[in-house]
Amino acid sequence: MSKPIGQISSGIDALMEKYMVVSNNIANASTTGFKRTVSSFSSTLDSVLAKRGKESLAASEIQSLQTIDFSQGQIVRTDRPLDVALEGQGFLVLETPSGPLYTRNGTLEVNKLGQLVDTNGNLVAGQNGPIVIPQDVSEGTIQISLDGVVQAGDVSLGTLKLVDFKNSAQDLEPIGFGTYRAKTDVQPEAATQVKVRQGCQEASNVKVMDEMVNMMTLSRVYEMHINILKRQRENSAAAMSVANSQG
Repeated sequence: MSKPIGQISSGIDALMEKYMVVSNNIANASTTGFKRTVSSFSSTLDSVLAKRGKESLAASEIQSLQTIDFSQGQIVRTDRPLDVALEGQGFLVLETPSGPLYTRNGTLEVNKLGQLVDTNGNLVAGQNGPIVIPQDVSEGTIQISLDGVVQAGDVSLGTLKLVDFKNSAQDLEPIGFGTYRAKTDVQPEAATQVKVRQGCQEASNVKVMDEMVNMMTLSRVYEMHINILKRQRENSAAAMSVANSQG
């Protein structure tokens, strides 16, 4: 396979990878606390096309570098006492059998043991261990302060453990359900630039119209790649046919 064809095939792989990213973003547009994945592919592609035109795709190697956009999503009021939205930089900590996970999804519940958990049943970490809600405490009487103190009346039940990372986009990797795992040797630090908004949820930061435009651009560029690849193969076949006839 010639180098241009190999480069075009690589570009098609990058396009498919980007397509999956955009599709996942759109699918999670209504997922609480979801953070979109962005790629450098589009900007790189635009630069190549602007300088040398669409035929440059045959001679340019375009890579797709992905990162997570942790920008703030819109805070939506729900008035549910166990809904919390994080305003600013930080994460809730979830305790799981495979180690701590981190999330911005503050849709919380109380399990059968009275422990505060997320919607998947993972324990929500407090600064001094799990936060337990006594059976005689009704949901409506629970108050959560801006700094994460959980109390019922005048009784403190614990404080949410809130952490942050020096570079969230590089230090964390998504593992699904709006949760993230810290990469090896990365340690969180106490979050100092975050407020807890009770009775609210943080909406996804996905902008559906932008993602739909990305999808349309991907479709157009994919077709361009296929057409160039088709012409390359037709030219190769023609050259081989001429060579065989002369032989």
